[in-house]
Amino acid sequence: MKKQPALFLFFLCILLASATAQNPELGKQQKEDWAETNLTVHDELKIWKKCYPDVGFKLEWDRKVADWKIIVSNYKKSQEYYWCKGKYLPYEEIKNQDKYYRVITRYENRVLDPADFSPEFTEQIRQFSEKRKTGKVSSKFIFCAIYDDQTRLSTEQHIKKINFLGKTVNVHEYLRPKLAQVEKRIYEIKDKDPEVQKFLADLYSTEAYNWRQIRDVNTRSFHSYGIAIDILPKMWGKKIIYWGFEKNNGNKDWMLIPLKDRWMPPKAVIQIFYEEGFLWGGTWAVWDNMHFEYHPELMQISQ
Repeated sequence: MKKQPALFLFFLCILLASATAQNPELGKQQKEDWAETNLTVHDELKIWKKCYPDVGFKLEWDRKVADWKIIVSNYKKSQEYYWCKGKYLPYEEIKNQDKYYRVITRYENRVLDPADFSPEFTEQIRQFSEKRKTGKVSSKFIFCAIYDDQTRLSTEQHIKKINFLGKTVNVHEYLRPKLAQVEKRIYEIKDKDPEVQKFLADLYSTEAYNWRQIRDVNTRSFHSYGIAIDILPKMWGKKIIYWGFEKNNGNKDWMLIPLKDRWMPPKAVIQIFYEEGFLWGGTWAVWDNMHFEYHPELMQISQ
């Protein structure tokens, strides 16, 4: 029997892991279907405040709903969400809370190696990928308040064109200093690291803002928030960069494609992104190796 990975990362962990969150007032333990965090609403509030210091976060207990209400203030606007065991939902979505995953979860910056997969684990990944269209979705409501991304019009007021790694890209203005720091650190090591030099020489494009749904998932992509960026190399077709391309081409065993056949950024580049608050899609069971998202709230509890 092949050794099973210790942690089913990010999206796949919803299948196998559970988390416990305590309502401080009611004192009831609730099991979650995402990675273990043991964080209370007060713990998470501290994380939000630390990761987004320019955003206002206020906590109130709502007796009528019997849950914590989080008031998020930014861009001269305020939005209210209910904790719902870490799902941060607007009032009208409380009744649908079983359709969403919790927001703050553990993230491990490690690639799942298909050489370690058991047949059972392989099938779990396959089933997860098949159910993405009709299954639960990530709760993104709180990010609408953080980035003022409730509508396409409000979002595009904050989208700015910047230069990044020698390319132009449209991102949310909040990411300008974050990506500038990533770029600075990459350039600082390029002369000493041949892999980074080749990565920069082979870079074809950087793409970020795109108002759209996630492919085969019933929810907006973080690209439509302007906080996700895809980095595409020249001639990446010689290797495989995204699981969905293979699946759509009829490869039912896409999850078993060896790591050597997948395109990946250099480890040093991935680590710089990680340390600056960006997760990398190459660690997901449904891997997207060109993709980075800004989520310092996940990095905060995962370091």
